Amino acid sequence: MSGRINFEERIIRREKEVLRAGDYVRGEVVEDRTLIDLHTLRREYKLAQAYANVRNLEYRSVEAIRVQEFLDYRRIRGAVFELGFNAVQKPRPSYPADEAYRNVKTPLHYPHGDILVLVDSDVYNAVSNSINQYVLDVGRDGYWATIHVINGGKPANVKSYILSQSPRPKGVLMVGAIPAAWFELHDDFHNAHTEFPCDLYYMDTDATWNDPDGDGKFDGWSGTINPEIWVGRLWTPTSGGNNAALINDYFTRNHKFRLGMLGHSRTAMAYVDDDWQSFDDCALDSQFNPSEITKYTNPGITDADLYKAEVNSLRSWVQLCAHSWTQGHSFTVGSTNEYINMTYFRDTNPPNAHFYNLFCCGPGRFTSPDYLAGWYVFDKTGGGMNLGLNAVASSKSGSMLFFEDFYTPLGQGKTIGEAFVEWWKARGPSHELWERRWFYGLVLLGDPTLTWWKGAVPQLEQPQREDVFDHYPRKMQFRWDPVNIPGVRYTVEVDAYGAVNAGKWAEETGQTFRVYHNVYGNTFDHSFVGAQRGRWRVNAKVGYKTCAWSPWSYFRFTI
Repeated sequence: MSGRINFEERIIRREKEVLRAGDYVRGEVVEDRTLIDLHTLRREYKLAQAYANVRNLEYRSVEAIRVQEFLDYRRIRGAVFELGFNAVQKPRPSYPADEAYRNVKTPLHYPHGDILVLVDSDVYNAVSNSINQYVLDVGRDGYWATIHVINGGKPANVKSYILSQSPRPKGVLMVGAIPAAWFELHDDFHNAHTEFPCDLYYMDTDATWNDPDGDGKFDGWSGTINPEIWVGRLWTPTSGGNNAALINDYFTRNHKFRLGMLGHSRTAMAYVDDDWQSFDDCALDSQFNPSEITKYTNPGITDADLYKAEVNSLRSWVQLCAHSWTQGHSFTVGSTNEYINMTYFRDTNPPNAHFYNLFCCGPGRFTSPDYLAGWYVFDKTGGGMNLGLNAVASSKSGSMLFFEDFYTPLGQGKTIGEAFVEWWKARGPSHELWERRWFYGLVLLGDPTLTWWKGAVPQLEQPQREDVFDHYPRKMQFRWDPVNIPGVRYTVEVDAYGAVNAGKWAEETGQTFRVYHNVYGNTFDHSFVGAQRGRWRVNAKVGYKTCAWSPWSYFRFTI
């Protein structure tokens, strides 16, 4: 296909795309494939040949499929839409006395900016303790998070509220059934009419989104699309998005992950069904070493049972490429299909990776009961523990392409939310019809501030918290449980109260007391400075990446 199109008149191509002189045509859908001219993207892709002619995703199920429509959603949530919009900002939780300096917003302790945590009013009281713990957790990461309880209103009200905050947040975590913006395409794949939830609406800060017929669904925009903030969803697969037990369990596992108590891994899997063999490792080598990636691309073995077995192993990332539907996956096996229904993950054997990229058709339609991607990150009582914390999925046919634009930022140490924003920015300020068909249903489920290295945290063993010593010389040995990743080395930081600044911990003023780098093994001998309180912490370094610190652990010498 041609790249640059030179027209003296405007024309309408068969996809109903309006073009003008000098416009670039990046791609088009032809029957069951999408043809992409990589030269127009002005980027280098390892998988360029695979992207140039890619098989479209399609809904496949063992039963007849009825996809949820906007009117179905309105029947459930319509009463909420009719309520007047109200948002109440709640007080932030306080840090303990030894970290009281974090209770004041300063660039020193909050270099990563602001986060809004929007919580549906129907579920807030039941999850408030979990939300408070989350605010403290991300605060130690350097984010100033504020809690906002949302009642009633439409997506436009929620978006206006987000954009009214000063400074503008880096991202928004939506907890519970925060109103979903819907988009409709009159000429989707196979020229079908489709309508679906579209969180790009909340991520974009510049364009004017249009609903000319006033039916509550956007069908276009004017201006330029500029996704500047990430948006993460915690919409449960049951109770209309507001299952408090599932939300509390998610935040409990999130907290454990940050403490190194939910397992950790620096491995990944690309599980690629027959139609996308050329995706190979799905560019996961932009984030992980090739030796850390397991690939399954052979049509003779990529069946449902193998996926069940492999997704049950502890890994950091899994990318699955398979035809699917909102409540399940389909795998091509010869001339037939095998299926995995969401009930398998929900009731029998939950998945055990931490992060997922589901190149699949429709499992991210979060407004639908028992949507499959929800059971990748939520865990009901009974059965094994679900280790999932994030999933990128689509609420319609289509999914993510150009995986390098997502995994490269992750490989550089960015969070999932930051990488998702960078992926969208790489798509440019306008989107052709084929891009809207493929990408407008993308949703990020879970906490966008996470990434694999935030869970590779040593657990401190000795001295135990608040141990008191009365010996001199003040020799002591620090000991921690090792991070189970090959080639790891550690940094040990020791702080002494008042040793750098009178009446303060060194960290309060952005300084350090003693830091020891490149420690191998899981013990370190140290002579403490005086008869006073002290604290210590450890982080791991894996390859080039410095992982998250353990929490401070406190001790005291009396002589």
